Amino acid sequence: MAWGARFDAVVEEPMIPVAISDYLERNHARYSLVSHPTAYTAQEEAAAAHVPGRKWAKTVVCFADGQPILAVVPAPFAVDLNRLQQTAHAHSIRLAKEKEFASLYQNCEPGAMPPLGPLYGQRVFVDEQLTKDREVAFSAGSHHDAIRMPYAEFERLVRPMVAEIASGKSVSSMPRTTTVTDPVCGDGIEIGVAIWKSVHRGETYYFCSQGCKMNFDDNPDAYTGR
Repeated sequence: MAWGARFDAVVEEPMIPVAISDYLERNHARYSLVSHPTAYTAQEEAAAAHVPGRKWAKTVVCFADGQPILAVVPAPFAVDLNRLQQTAHAHSIRLAKEKEFASLYQNCEPGAMPPLGPLYGQRVFVDEQLTKDREVAFSAGSHHDAIRMPYAEFERLVRPMVAEIASGKSVSSMPRTTTVTDPVCGDGIEIGVAIWKSVHRGETYYFCSQGCKMNFDDNPDAYTGR
């Protein structure tokens, strides 16, 4: 199933903050908008938008030496503040508080700011895992709209510093594992980092998103040919 596929839930047409759309148009960005059912965590948003978690760019606002910066990691991961501090060459670093978001990202819902650092005059640090996929998706200023674009286009717009800043075992540090195919959408998935899975008739199936898992669980025989 492709990204942006229709959902059973009713969603509104995309309406993103004017500052974001103006920035994208001014820079002749190649992108598409995706509306999805309201969700509040990065993993939930990725699932609602039917985007694999590894391709969803979670934006985490931090302060490095008192200045706001954006750390961007795949949805299933958190930011390793020690690595980020080293990468940013900062003496001090901390996570931003939600009450600080309003003045920094006007017209964005709290926690739904996009990782468009130049729009806000902020440096952007991207975990290297996000560079390995051809496309990336992220919040578009609300908890029900997303922006999808080629990663190369995102890199052109943002010029981020790329480093290993995600906490936990990253894909790059893990031994290579068996790659299987999501039976619903056809995406390749490494078993060692798969989050969603189901067992059907004694066999385990792996999925790129919660949406694919839910579709499979509703009618597994339709996807297994049994």
